[in-house]
Amino acid sequence: MTDLASLLEIDGVLGALRFRDDGVLIEAVGELDRIHTDLAAEFCLANNRITQLSSDLLTTISVKPGWAREGWMMIGSSLTICTIANVACFIKNDHTALNKTLNTLSELKSL
Repeated sequence: MTDLASLLEIDGVLGALRFRDDGVLIEAVGELDRIHTDLAAEFCLANNRITQLSSDLLTTISVKPGWAREGWMMIGSSLTICTIANVACFIKNDHTALNKTLNTLSELKSL
């Protein structure tokens, strides 16, 4: 069974968190302090809601399925946040296995 700490085994992953549907932090691992993980959980929830709205709008506008939101990513100059469902991780851009990270996040979404 995959747990949140398994993300830290992927090269370049700095930290990960799981949050509830109301934005409250459930658990966090890695190099993130508590105040930042609480804020990150709220940030991720807000972005989840925005991407859900975007998904709904794209489905309506295109009149085609296939826009269901699974997650989102924000890529910065040196760091990236990846989120699938209510699980997020922070990674270094210069040396991480992005596909492995996304696959692990996907496994964790159903736990």
